[in-house]
Parts: sequence; C-alpha cells; structure tokens
Amino acid sequence: MKAISIESQLTSASTRADNSLSLRFATPELSPAEKTAVFEIQGKNVKLLIQPMDDPLDGLVDVKQEFQTKTPSMRLRATLFVAYQQAGGPGEFEDFYRHKMEALINQVKRDLAPV
Repeated sequence: MKAISIESQLTSASTRADNSLSLRFATPELSPAEKTAVFEIQGKNVKLLIQPMDDPLDGLVDVKQEFQTKTPSMRLRATLFVAYQQAGGPGEFEDFYRHKMEALINQVKRDLAPV
C-alpha cells in the first residue's frame, strides 16, 4: 500500500464523546486513480501530518498518544447499555448486564462440543 500526499484544506474539527477529534478535509479534484488510493486506506489507521502551506512553520506538535479503539468487551457492554435503555431501563443496568451476559455465556456453552 502506498502513502498518499494531498494538498487539502481542514474544513472542520469537532470533539467526540471520548474527547478525541473528528476532522474533515476537502481536497482538490482528484483523478480516479488518486480517489482509489484514498478509498483504499479508508478505515485504516494512518499517520497524519498537518502542515500549513501559507504560513511559516513555528515548530512541530508531536502527539504521542496512540489511537485507542474499544475492545470487543467494551463494545458489547455499550451495546447492551443501549438495549437496556431501549427496553425502558427496567431495574438497574448492572442487573440487566449480568442477566444478558449469563444468557450469552450459556448460549456459547450449548454450542461447545461435548468433552
């Protein structure tokens, strides 16, 4: 996979619930091959250097924090919380969570080959 260098304009930046940022860039018109190269890296972790072209550089802010994604267990817990809310939030979430997790564990156990 090749690296891509494109002159672009940062058109918006907004904060997300996890305190990360969502960035939106506009590019000049791209050829079909250039568009393909961009689409090939969509969804991949990339290293981004944002360098102003019209102003003199005044140093570099090097962010060392790694990109964090939710673990599968964190995703499952968040999904179960949404299910809990959609069910009208009966009782405490922890009780709902334990009940659903026990049901999932039992389902996986049923699918196991006998030992």
